Amino acid sequence: MKNPLLRFSFIVSITTILLRMLGFLREMTLAATYGAGIVSDAFVIAMTIPGVVLALISGGFATLYIPQYSAVSSEDKNRFTSNILTLLLFVGLLFAIFFSLNPQILVTIFASNLVDESFGLAVMFLRIMVWSAIPTLLAGIFRAYLQIKNAFFIALISDGLINVFIIAATLAGKATGYLYILSIGSLIGNIASFLVLAWFGSRNGLHYKPVLDLRDKHLRSMFVLMIPIILSSAVGEINQIVDKNLASSLATGTVSALNYSVKINNVVISLVGSAIGVALFPRLSELATDNDIKTLKRHLVTCVKGLFPILFPITVGVILLAEPIIRILLERGAFNASDTKLTAECLQMYAVGLIALNYNVILSKIFYARRQSKWPAILSAISVAIGIILNLILIGPMKHKGLALATSTSSTLFFALMLIVLRKQLGALGFRTAAKELVKVVLASAFMGIAVVILSQRFQLINVSYQLCLFRTALTVAVGALVYFVLLVLMKTEWVWDILQRILPNALMLKVRKLGK
Repeated sequence: MKNPLLRFSFIVSITTILLRMLGFLREMTLAATYGAGIVSDAFVIAMTIPGVVLALISGGFATLYIPQYSAVSSEDKNRFTSNILTLLLFVGLLFAIFFSLNPQILVTIFASNLVDESFGLAVMFLRIMVWSAIPTLLAGIFRAYLQIKNAFFIALISDGLINVFIIAATLAGKATGYLYILSIGSLIGNIASFLVLAWFGSRNGLHYKPVLDLRDKHLRSMFVLMIPIILSSAVGEINQIVDKNLASSLATGTVSALNYSVKINNVVISLVGSAIGVALFPRLSELATDNDIKTLKRHLVTCVKGLFPILFPITVGVILLAEPIIRILLERGAFNASDTKLTAECLQMYAVGLIALNYNVILSKIFYARRQSKWPAILSAISVAIGIILNLILIGPMKHKGLALATSTSSTLFFALMLIVLRKQLGALGFRTAAKELVKVVLASAFMGIAVVILSQRFQLINVSYQLCLFRTALTVAVGALVYFVLLVLMKTEWVWDILQRILPNALMLKVRKLGK
């Protein structure tokens, strides 16, 4: 691939596929071993809390590190990075010491309505897992550094070690009856992931030297820019706290069902939006530093226009086939048919916001690259506030589905607000010229959806053997995808013709164009 962005995006996507496959194996192992019940609820809460809380700090540092690193002189880059690492080491140590002694504080904040047994397990898990704060904080900087060096594969694949150790710990915990092994496996996985990143960071020129200078001008500049990001993250964490608390007040297993459906939804985000965002961010930072707004805007428009033909049909497919998808991926062992139905209903509601979530990753990178971190903070606060209100309104009539739908609505609002602000800052983005193409995608997706509905009604996808469910669902997806692609070709959609031009030989492409005429 001659285009560096496409090449790096491809690397990120392939790496993410491998990680998500491993992540699925982790979720499948947890679901098959403990189902959607007391143990899984407790472990999900304990595994989520450190990341959610530390996102207030790690998110700000990791986000601003790349653009700030680009602005630091060559001779000061290593000292600048070492200074950040030392600061994060102290923060992580203080956090781990305090909350390992008082884990019940965090569990009460995040899931006060857990049943007593599940609450006690969450406290036990968290007392150990909270020590992952140190490697997690440090790993964020090493990962960002490796992205700057275009070492995207190593920057991402190291997270796979966490899943490997959690899978092993889940099986060992079930075999021995000692549930605390789950938390030990998670901690060891985080440590191993950090050590891999640190080793490769060193090989790519990052040599840590203990230094702590809070007066450093570059660090102080980051502190100023981080305030809006921390506020934005804080708003997001409040949203998660409210979600977890409300979910813990519903039937046992709801926390796990929401978690499983989010993980499946996140696969698409990681493969599409995040892959583009990770590969694009260093380049956006350079363009912002050089004030090359025209090229920056062109990258933005290309990404947004190019993702819609992928995301829209996926959204339709996930909504229509949520239950067989969950059954294929998770229904085995302790994870039964009722767990499948519960998780599938959550997945359908989360899928409503799938397009917006992917675009949010890219649009927020534009703001951060331009060092305008206040806007994501302000807009996030507005959208999350509305999301929390919707949570409280929808949880009564819709239960778990209401929580998921409120999150999707909030994400969609966040996307719309960011797009409005960017339109005012950068001028016309060129989306009006793409309206005709987007309509073609919607029409093709609608007919694809009709085909999927007809086939799913014709085939029995649920009350059949696992093998038949897998075969019939795969056949339904294949037919739907074929209908979608053929319709796009017949409607001469630019997106499809661009793909054909890239993959077909010139002679064959000429014949295809003659047929199209």
